[in-house]
Amino acid sequence: MSKVKIINKPCQKDAAKRPEVERVFANRNVPEILKSFAKGRYFYIRTYGCQANIRDEEVMAGFLSEAGFERTYDQAKADVAIINTCAVRENAEEKIYGEIGSFKANHTKNKDFILIIAGCVMGEDGVGESLIATYPFISLVIGTHDVAKINDLIAEHLKEKKSIVDIRSFSSEIVENLPSIRLDDTQAFVNIAYGCDKFCTYCIVPFTRGRERSRHIEDVVAECKKLVDDGYKQITLLGQNVNSYGLDLKDGTTFARLLEEVAKLGVPRLRFLTSYPSQFDDEMIDIMAKYDNIDKWLHFPVQSGSSSCLRRMARRYTREEYLERVAAIKKKIPDISLTTDIIVGFPGETEEEFQDTLSLAKEVGYSSAFTFIYSPRPGTPAAKMEQVPPEVSHERFNRLKALVDDLTATHSGAMVGKTYEVLVDGTSKRDSNVLSGYARNGKLVNFVGPAYLTGCFVKVKILESHVYSLKGEMVEDPLVAKARDVAFHMEHDPLLREYASLNNEISSDPEIKAMGEDLVKAKKELALSMGTDKHKEKKEEYEALLMKIHNHPLLQNRDALTERVESELIAIRDSIK
Repeated sequence: MSKVKIINKPCQKDAAKRPEVERVFANRNVPEILKSFAKGRYFYIRTYGCQANIRDEEVMAGFLSEAGFERTYDQAKADVAIINTCAVRENAEEKIYGEIGSFKANHTKNKDFILIIAGCVMGEDGVGESLIATYPFISLVIGTHDVAKINDLIAEHLKEKKSIVDIRSFSSEIVENLPSIRLDDTQAFVNIAYGCDKFCTYCIVPFTRGRERSRHIEDVVAECKKLVDDGYKQITLLGQNVNSYGLDLKDGTTFARLLEEVAKLGVPRLRFLTSYPSQFDDEMIDIMAKYDNIDKWLHFPVQSGSSSCLRRMARRYTREEYLERVAAIKKKIPDISLTTDIIVGFPGETEEEFQDTLSLAKEVGYSSAFTFIYSPRPGTPAAKMEQVPPEVSHERFNRLKALVDDLTATHSGAMVGKTYEVLVDGTSKRDSNVLSGYARNGKLVNFVGPAYLTGCFVKVKILESHVYSLKGEMVEDPLVAKARDVAFHMEHDPLLREYASLNNEISSDPEIKAMGEDLVKAKKELALSMGTDKHKEKKEEYEALLMKIHNHPLLQNRDALTERVESELIAIRDSIK
C-alpha cells in the first residue's frame, strides 16, 4: 500500500486556463481528530519571498491557532512545521532540500512530527512528488490555492497516516472569512486580488498562483475597516498587478475606486504593491494626489529600459510609454518617490539594450531599485531563449548597481537636514537603544529612542545619509509622541469607542435625564423628612428610584463595560516602560 496520497498535482498547462470563479467562505470547523492532536502542541512557520507569501503565513497561522496549536519561534520545539517557499529565485527547489533537512531532528525525536511544504515552488511540475520521494518524513505538500484547506488536510494525514500531496493547478474560488494571526499589530497586508494574467516570459507567477481573481470591493473595504477600527496605522493593498483589479468582475470596479474607498476610512498610511506601468492611468494618479494618507511612494517596475527587450519579456509597454507615465505622475505628485525592479542579462540582451536601461534609470531618478540577474524558471518561455553568458550578466549587474547606488545616495542625501514622520518598526538588532522605522517615502531611518515608541509615529530630523538607510534624531519629547499614540489608540480602540458611544447615548436619553431629575428631587424630600412621620415613606421612594435607575438597560451595559475599560486603560498605561 502506498504511503503517499495524491489528491491533486500541478500542471502548468492547466494553470494557464481561466476558470469560472466563485466567492466562498472558509470552512472554520476543526475536525475532532485535529482538535485532539493539537492540544499542548506547537506550530512553527518559516516564510520566504514576497508579501503575498507573508499574508499566506498569517492565514495558515490563523487556521492552526483555531485548531488549538500554539505558536513557537523555536524550530526545535515545533510539533508542526511549515516551510513556505518562494519560486522567484534560481535553484529555489535545490535550496528547499537544505531547509527540509534541518527538520530531520524534529522527526527523529518526535514520531508525531508533521512537516508541511507550501508556497509557490510547489506549483512547479513534479516538485512536490520529488520532495516526498527524497524525504519520506514530509507529511503534507500544498500549493498556494490550498492554504484554506490546511486544517482538513492535516486531519486527513492524521486519519490515514499517509503523506498527502494536494496542489491544484488553478483556483476556482475566492475564499473569504479567513482566520488570520497578523505578524504585526501596527502594519497590515490586505489581498485585493490573486494571480496574474500578464504572462511575462520570465515569470512563473501565473503558473504558481493562477489567473487573476479579484475580491469583491465590499469584502476588501470591510477587512480594511476592521483594521482601522483595531488601530492599525498602515495598510498595504496587495496584488500581483493592482491596476488590473476589478477587470475580471466586469461590473465597472477599478483599483482607483477601491483605493479611494480605503483612503476614506482614515487609515494614517495607505500604500499598495505592485503596479503595472501601462495600466497606471490618470484616475490613479489623481486619487494618489488627492488623499494625504496615501503614501507618496510608488513601486513602479520597469524590468528593462529597452523597448526591444521589453517585447521579448512580453511587457505590454515601451520605453517611451513608461517614461510618459512617469512624467504624468511627477507632474501631479512632484514629491513622489519612485522605486523599481530591473532585470539584467535577460536572454538576448545586447550592450545597447543594457545602455538603454542605464539611461532610463538616470532619467527617472529612482530613489532606490531592486536589481536582479536574470535566472531561468522552468516552464517559462524565456528559459528556452538564448541565454546571456554569466560573466556578461555579472559585469552589467555591477555597473547597474553602481548607478543605483549613486541614485539612491542622491535621493537620501537630499533628505539630510529635513524632518520626517517615521513609523517605528522596533529596536535595531545591533543596538537596543536604536529604533528603526520608515518615512512615508519608503526610506529606512535609524535613531536613538526608547523601545516603548515601537508602533508610534515619531518626528525625526535626518542627520546623515548611509545611502540605503538614514541616521536621525528625534525632534520631540518621546513622551509626547507616546501620548499622541495613546490618544490615537483610545480613539480607535473598539472597546473604548463603545464605552464613549454608550456614555453619549446615556447623556442624551430623555428617560435617564428625567429619572436623574426625579432622583435629585427625591433626595431633597428625603433630607427634609428627617425626624417626621414621612421619612420611612420618602426613603422607600428614594430607594425604589435608585433601583429603577440601576436596572435601566443602558446603565447596566455601562456598568458591565466599566471593568473591561479600566483594564484596557491600565494596559495602555503600562505600555510606557
